[in-house]
Amino acid sequence: MQELRYRSQSPQVRELQVRLRLAKYLALYDVEERFGMVTRDAVLKFQRDNGLRATGVVNPPTWTALQARTRAPTEAELNNTDIGAWFVAPEQAGYMMELQHRLRQVGLYQGAVDGNFNAATRRAIEAWRVRIGLPASEVIDERTWTPLLRRTRNPRYADLFDAPPASTLVQQLDPRCAVGKVVCVSKKQQKMSYVVDGKVRFTREARFAMPGWQGPDGEFRIWYMNSDTVSRIFGERTPMPYAIFYEGNVAIHYSQDFADKGYAGGSHGCSQLRDYQVAKWLYEQLKVVDRVVVY
Repeated sequence: MQELRYRSQSPQVRELQVRLRLAKYLALYDVEERFGMVTRDAVLKFQRDNGLRATGVVNPPTWTALQARTRAPTEAELNNTDIGAWFVAPEQAGYMMELQHRLRQVGLYQGAVDGNFNAATRRAIEAWRVRIGLPASEVIDERTWTPLLRRTRNPRYADLFDAPPASTLVQQLDPRCAVGKVVCVSKKQQKMSYVVDGKVRFTREARFAMPGWQGPDGEFRIWYMNSDTVSRIFGERTPMPYAIFYEGNVAIHYSQDFADKGYAGGSHGCSQLRDYQVAKWLYEQLKVVDRVVVY
């Protein structure tokens, strides 16, 4: 193979970037022929993690190691037309209702906003993908979802639902949760409650960090909120819908992985919910400077 290095320009750089993405070292969803600094940093990290000389140059030993850890890219991946995983699974009725509302805004869906993944919704998804120059498919992956966000408004919770999420769970609250508006997060009980002046508005199951990634305990103030966050910190693109950041990069957010795997997985420090409707509702109740108590 020809060595690849910073500022190289070659079709093989596309394959390099796809393989680094598959190995969870490069959080891109569009690859290109230019070998830039982001790619160089990913190569350096891969070399360090795999006992190779860390030069940032893709030489034969580095390429062989990368090939051994990844599969061959598809043509769709190389040409940025691949159909990735759903941004949020269609089993989440709250997400499907939001999707239907947005597809209605762009004139492609006229059915009921009911969260059903029915034939009319499938046709609208296919039409949207074709409109933005992607292959026809019934999947809303990130490449499909992001342009839809840019061309539509996010419907309010009240546009989709008649009442707040039902709540039947009980959480033993920390005393700091008795005053004001606060999200009360109990790692031991694996629960999260939204509390206003001591009155619990809802309680839900929550999931926390994998071993070695425990987030901080304490009392915090929300410093940033973003409904469409995609994390790129850990070498892959991880959707974090309705992210509520309360300590650095640590946030409360919806997690598809939690919905799929339950407590078999874990976060990198975040507090996760597995119901999209609940995450959307909670997000709308809060604002920057509101409190989060983690104990």
